[in-house]
Amino acid sequence: MARAKIRIVDGDDAGVEKELPESGKCVIGRRSSCDLVLRVDSVSREHCRIEWKDGAQWIYDNGSSNGTLLNGLRIEKAKLVHGDVITLDKVTLEYIEESDSQLSKEMIREFVVQKRPDAEGTYNTQNSLIGKVLKHYKVLSVIGEGGMALVYKARDERNGQIVALKVLKRGETVDQENLQRFLKEFKTGSKLNHPNIMQVYEIGEVEGTYFISMEYINGSSLQEILDEKGRLSPEGSLKIGIQVAKALEFAFSQRIIHRDIKPENILISRDGEVKITDLGLAKELKRYVSVNITKTGEGIGTLHYMSPEQVESTRDVDQRADIYSLGATMYECLCGQPPFDEVGVWKFVEAINEKPPPNLNERVPNLHPAIWPVMQKALAKRPEDRQQTPTEFRQELERLLEAVTQARPAAKPAA
Repeated sequence: MARAKIRIVDGDDAGVEKELPESGKCVIGRRSSCDLVLRVDSVSREHCRIEWKDGAQWIYDNGSSNGTLLNGLRIEKAKLVHGDVITLDKVTLEYIEESDSQLSKEMIREFVVQKRPDAEGTYNTQNSLIGKVLKHYKVLSVIGEGGMALVYKARDERNGQIVALKVLKRGETVDQENLQRFLKEFKTGSKLNHPNIMQVYEIGEVEGTYFISMEYINGSSLQEILDEKGRLSPEGSLKIGIQVAKALEFAFSQRIIHRDIKPENILISRDGEVKITDLGLAKELKRYVSVNITKTGEGIGTLHYMSPEQVESTRDVDQRADIYSLGATMYECLCGQPPFDEVGVWKFVEAINEKPPPNLNERVPNLHPAIWPVMQKALAKRPEDRQQTPTEFRQELERLLEAVTQARPAAKPAA
């Protein structure tokens, strides 16, 4: 019998391993009496168990709240094979068999990739990459999904580094328009090496599946944080805005504008580091002049954060469109809602083009009086009325942060 174990892939206990018994069972869950304890609230008390049966290790779901996923598919029970990835909500585990023959490992892995036997009808066949290897990246879990791509958490098998793997969706054939945007995202991202921009490593293709490997951020998107908290403090909002402005400042120095700044494309690590991502709409400026975006498929963003000139496809956009989008994003951070939220596209477009954004002071009690004029300037209808460069906007935000910090009431001494 091959020696088998379970390894925790991510979280605070990443790298912890539990050897599986040759007989009996191994219970995995949150309860302290479990054989493998997972310190995550979303994991059930006794989430699942692994038992030796009929010459193999089998995994069983114990009626957990969030289910047990094997290589991305929810199961009741299934036979485990070397390299399988087990997902218990936010925790990823890996099943490992230590065989004396490396050849047998590779044969088993290939067998899993090509065809997986049903476990008494409990294992459904779906197009899932989890547990498979693309080039030298082992896919561990899904961490996000967009219109044209899925984003996976993966491990570089060469050095053990955790990466984000953005994989282009495909049907029977690859959508050529999406592929060109995908390739452009890699080309643009590879030019931008900055602490506040998600780093892009490489692009690859395996049997018609295109992917980009990128820096993995252990944290949340600004959109997820706003969904949970509603709005942020003025200091927190300004700190995020300053870091995004620094990213735009560097991109502008490389003659690149983002064109899709919004909370969903701003990632915040657990350490508070801010990074912008999703450069699929980024555009290279030529001699710092406006770039026409009237071609089909370009100029597409999210209406809540789009400047008037970007909404109107007959107009050009430059770095000042990014300033507007960052201003709209910060507006939402400060008060919990974007400047405009009309029902219907045409009413939305009309509001962006003609209506002034509601005064922040009316939406946020006791807001520092210096904040609204800066946000109002960033949200000006005409580009020439806004801050003209990301540097100018960053400097204004830094002065605001200093003013807000100084105005904060001093903490009262303890009695």
